[in-house]
Amino acid sequence: MEDQESLLGDSRPYSNGRLRNGIANAYQYAYPNRQRAGFWRISLIVPCLFLATLFLTPFYMMNNKVQSKGRHMEFRNVVGYFLQDDQNTDSETFNYTAMNFGLKDRVYDTDAEFDPERQKTQWERFENHIVKLNNQTPANVQYKVLYLGRHGEGYHNIKETEVGKEAWDCYWSHLDGDANSTWADSNLASTGVAQALVANNFWQTLITTQKISPPQSYYVSPLTRCLETCSLTFSNLTLPPSSPPFIPIIKELLREGISSHTCDRRRSKTYIHSLAPTWQFESKFPEEDPHWRANYSETHDAENHRFKALLDDIFTNDNNTFISLSSHSGAINTILRVIGHRTFSLKTGAVIPVIIKGQSVLGADPNPIYKGPVYAKDPKICSAPPSASDTPKPVNDIGLQKPAEIIPPSSQPLASEPADQIPSAEPNPPTDSIPLTEPIDPAPMEANPHPTEQNPPPIEAAPSTDIAENPSTDSIPAPALPTNQDSNAPPSAR
Repeated sequence: MEDQESLLGDSRPYSNGRLRNGIANAYQYAYPNRQRAGFWRISLIVPCLFLATLFLTPFYMMNNKVQSKGRHMEFRNVVGYFLQDDQNTDSETFNYTAMNFGLKDRVYDTDAEFDPERQKTQWERFENHIVKLNNQTPANVQYKVLYLGRHGEGYHNIKETEVGKEAWDCYWSHLDGDANSTWADSNLASTGVAQALVANNFWQTLITTQKISPPQSYYVSPLTRCLETCSLTFSNLTLPPSSPPFIPIIKELLREGISSHTCDRRRSKTYIHSLAPTWQFESKFPEEDPHWRANYSETHDAENHRFKALLDDIFTNDNNTFISLSSHSGAINTILRVIGHRTFSLKTGAVIPVIIKGQSVLGADPNPIYKGPVYAKDPKICSAPPSASDTPKPVNDIGLQKPAEIIPPSSQPLASEPADQIPSAEPNPPTDSIPLTEPIDPAPMEANPHPTEQNPPPIEAAPSTDIAENPSTDSIPAPALPTNQDSNAPPSAR
């Protein structure tokens, strides 16, 4: 048995080797050209693949370039929802609190499913309609409702009213203030504080009685009058449990048209942070104002491109639908121009909503990429007031008021406690972090040096418009950015 196993063990490798060799020899004998054909096939395939790679790579890269860089955003105002869209609505007499933000009491095509008994409020039906509209649109289209709020009245507004537009533009606006008040990066006057509190009361009334959804995102200009207005309007609202917290993002693009007026020169990032330590700055927000120029102003075309870039940023990086922008009259007018809205001037402290359709389309953007302000020299600067010899003596070295002297009285400082972080933008770039500091205790405001205060308008029930038809949301073509023939003209006070 042992010999047999030994013999079998010794013979297996030999037998298997002979078997393999025999099969190989038989295969070559039966198919003598097969091996040579395989060699030539490999020799041809490899070079062909190499040449195909060289030939097709440029087309592949070109296609990727079209997909990644060959798209741009177009924006247009969607009409048929708000009174301010209508040419017969007078902006001079428009009262946003008495007219329910201008919302038309109309029927939507989504009401039959959402509110067959007509039990919901106007705002509930409107918001449901907008949400459904977004859910039914292609991936490259989105609708956003922007609440455009102008700051309350500041000392610069009061001074312009006092001296007149001509004297303000050519002389007074270039000073920090006079012996009675300071308007460089102006704070809210007492009238402006009252206007912001009217907005706060109106928002709270709508939240409580109309079940309106508060804004999901808040953006604010870095100028002090807007920071104060935004805080007084939103900081102490009683929000529904599902609402995002009130943590505004401070955006440089949202500032007023950059003029040589000192009211348009912002203060430092450190100062802004001392006012609102829990608010967020957009990424790369500079410490000092990089854009203000004495005797030079941003051109109207550059301002159009800046606010187109702002909308690009918001539509690209913010997935929320209902958004608040706390800004300025000139800035809001520019946004309205960019989206093709009719001209509609806002009084200090006023707010209007707009519906904007944003669409990502193929092709290069016909507008130049925004790389910063473009300036033109102011056409007229006076060395002395053009009239009114009895006006207060100008003082240009008065300096900016200290933080403790300017914060308006309110139940809370601008921001009192650190809050949870919220998603940032670009696509969600990190926001700059600044070590938190204790908020400054508010000090009583000095009396308005030029009293113009009026009783704020009462909040009244919105009138019914009974519009039954559902107008098309695509009733106007997408606007190109407007150009201004007098693009170097200086802006008026904002």
